Amino acid sequence: MVADPRKRPRGRSRYPPATCPSTAGRVDAAPLSYAPPMPGQENRSRRGPFRRPRPSALSWTVLLATVAWAVMSSAPATGTPSPRRPPTAPEPALSTPFEHHAEGYACFRIPAVVTTPRGTLLAFAEARLTDCGDVGDIDLVVKRSTDGGRTWGAMTVLRGRHTDGGFGNPVPVVDAVSGRVSLLFAHNGWEWEDGERVRGPRSLHSLSSGDDGLTWTAGGVQAPLKPTDWTWVSVGPGHGVQLRRGPHAGRLIVAGDHDTAAGRSGAQLYYSDDGGVTWRLGAVHDADRDEPHPGELTVVELVDGSVYVNARTSQPDPGRHRLAARSEDGGATFAGGGFAPVPGLAAPPVYASLLRLRATDEGDPRNRLVLSAPARPVPQIATRRRTMTIRSSYDEGVTWQTTATSINFARAGYSDLTELITGEIGILYETGGNSPHGTITFTAFTVASLDGGVPRHGFCYAPPTPRSAPYWGSTDRGPAAVRAAATVNRRTPSAPPRWSPIRRPPPG
Repeated sequence: MVADPRKRPRGRSRYPPATCPSTAGRVDAAPLSYAPPMPGQENRSRRGPFRRPRPSALSWTVLLATVAWAVMSSAPATGTPSPRRPPTAPEPALSTPFEHHAEGYACFRIPAVVTTPRGTLLAFAEARLTDCGDVGDIDLVVKRSTDGGRTWGAMTVLRGRHTDGGFGNPVPVVDAVSGRVSLLFAHNGWEWEDGERVRGPRSLHSLSSGDDGLTWTAGGVQAPLKPTDWTWVSVGPGHGVQLRRGPHAGRLIVAGDHDTAAGRSGAQLYYSDDGGVTWRLGAVHDADRDEPHPGELTVVELVDGSVYVNARTSQPDPGRHRLAARSEDGGATFAGGGFAPVPGLAAPPVYASLLRLRATDEGDPRNRLVLSAPARPVPQIATRRRTMTIRSSYDEGVTWQTTATSINFARAGYSDLTELITGEIGILYETGGNSPHGTITFTAFTVASLDGGVPRHGFCYAPPTPRSAPYWGSTDRGPAAVRAAATVNRRTPSAPPRWSPIRRPPPG
């Protein structure tokens, strides 16, 4: 008779480590969800259809205690001390690289962050001299961190010092082959119109660094990136991506938006096939300015080699908070009809950031994208940018979780995601006291911490063996995820790196 996995077997003092020998690595393992079931998953195991009985309160207590013990008992035997508790929730702030009314500036906005192949973090921002308004003296600044975002070096003003123009919308992207960091950004002067100061003609520029952001070389005006009939052009903000799959592997992609003289507005992609030395205009989508159109795009590569683009919309409503599109030719064109509303992804009008965490073509049991954005899509401007959250998609952006992990319940605005060399997730985001911006904060956390200490999904049933009773275990990266879940939210500085899921050579 098979024992009930929800009950502790008589005479046993503990359960074995949660490695799921019979179902490890299977995408169709039975999920044990504290959130709504993930799209496309069925409640079944290797042994056939599985129908979970309705548990009692006591059964749930036993089950959760079992899973918690299994996670903690599987910590590495050497190199990392065994923890006494599961991971905590993500910390709202690990450090504050840019603080309002500091370093000669009243306000910092528009964050962007990347991790170099050497593990250095580069945090970019707009430094606004007198206030947080979009019109004024705006400089482009960067800081470096070599300890995972705990501390930051001195601020470097990349552009804008001793000028009264506007330098902004920084978009960094890293070439993993050469280590070169390319930075695209926008610049405009100011003009007077009906007694008010307004933006003048806007252009795109570039900088690059070959030494992890210590020094920067100007690339000049990128005139070909702005067609002559465009009256407005911008990039990002947030990081760009490098493709790793298919015929365009190695290509760098940066997103932007534009207005035209014909009264149309929309989005575009730029790409580079030489590591960021030269750039070309690729996919373009626009619509009548009175119609919903995308702006402030974020991009990620899908496992089939296509590019997924997610954007804020010019006309948010209860069923249309975000827009999305795909490019199937390396960013040269947008597929199908271009941008369409994303069902179930509620967010205020704001730049959001995409990051890939898991990929089946890299040995993971399932795909996983995450998106950072505030989660208060209310009409009141004064309160809608609040509660920075992380949401996940397990079907390559088709649908998104309706539940999310909260990073900070305070006012929050734009954000950008990066993966640290340790495998932790880093987020650089705007926050403030009575405003959703002004200060830019950084924090980092493990995937296990993001999911609440133990994975909230992807548990599988392991049947009994001659040496062990049946139990539940995690299929998300198998033993590696269990070891990560057994590590508290932040590693101590003396602890060795655990594992690095992203730092792999491009396929092919």
